[in-house]
Amino acid sequence: MNQDLARLWRNYLDDVSTAAELKELESALRNPDLEADMKAVLDAVFYDIPEQDIIDRSGTAAKENSRNYILSQPQIKAPLNRWLRISLVAAAIGAITLGLWLYTANPLLKPNAELVNQNDVAPGRNSATITLANGKTINLSALKTGVMVQNSGLQYNDGSAVEPGHEVAPDAGQEVVVRTPNGGTYQVELPDGTKVWLNAASSIRFSVQLKTLVKRSVALTGEAYFEVAKNLKHPFVVRTKEQNVEVLGTHFNINSYPDEQTIKTTLLEGRVRLTCLAETAQKIVLVPNQQAILKGNQIQVVPADLENVMAWKNGDFVFEGEDFKTTMRKIARWYNVEVIYDSDLNDHIELGGWVSRSSKLSEVLRRIEQASNVHFKIEGRSVFVKK
Repeated sequence: MNQDLARLWRNYLDDVSTAAELKELESALRNPDLEADMKAVLDAVFYDIPEQDIIDRSGTAAKENSRNYILSQPQIKAPLNRWLRISLVAAAIGAITLGLWLYTANPLLKPNAELVNQNDVAPGRNSATITLANGKTINLSALKTGVMVQNSGLQYNDGSAVEPGHEVAPDAGQEVVVRTPNGGTYQVELPDGTKVWLNAASSIRFSVQLKTLVKRSVALTGEAYFEVAKNLKHPFVVRTKEQNVEVLGTHFNINSYPDEQTIKTTLLEGRVRLTCLAETAQKIVLVPNQQAILKGNQIQVVPADLENVMAWKNGDFVFEGEDFKTTMRKIARWYNVEVIYDSDLNDHIELGGWVSRSSKLSEVLRRIEQASNVHFKIEGRSVFVKK
């Protein structure tokens, strides 16, 4: 028996699956090569369930008899209790042969006609510009994933030239800016070897001589994940509008979009020191798995939800425990759309689950509809949200 599949199903039944495990289970359910293994595991798991649990809920199990229903479960906001999960195991056994037929009969699974139409929006992609000290702006290739900035010039992270045919060398000692638009993401390797991943609608400004500066200072707007090259003699400082973050060598994420009410700094490895630039000049030191939330002139330190924080870099949206309008702002940046809300829409909308950032907009919105009581309509580059 496939032990990995068995583990995934048992964790699902016990409601202890991580988002990564749910994603792995969904992928396995969609893989026709694993169909025989899946049925064997489901049979074993099913017959290991206490008989009373099966008898008590047999009527419910028949209603949920669809593999596609199971595939939708990670997006449901409320935790599934054990008897419903048991019914889904029973359903999955029958779904190996009946799932496609039942899909056509289940209205909960049919896409919203207002979402799947000619106005659907493709996901974001690799897209960025770099502006040199002399004012020249270069559009970086969407076929590449990142750019390396060195004293000698610019090249993509696969070693190819940024502009074939002649060398593009930033002016020594001057600053350059890498920007991603709405719907764009890009990697940047700084002159000191630090690696930066820019999320959509973000920018980073830095000196070409960064490696030799007493303080390796960069300026950030938007969101970025940093893997800082260690250099004990030259601290690394990330400046945002309202705070400075100083490190020696570490991995961390900063979310500092101007349309958000807070700046969130999350530490994965090492140590960082935050300084609030308000009159209070509050200072705090973070240790791994902590998040600093700056609002106004106060910094609050909380345990970090690393899965949620790192979702964008890992290619996902994770909705669990997140404010609805914060989620919609993330979607707006990635798909380069405007979100328009009904005036009577409730701001307190609970979400759950995850979806890949490589999905089309209609699929992302459909997942949210399944997990909440809101509905969407796509018109061009506008998304209308209603009850």
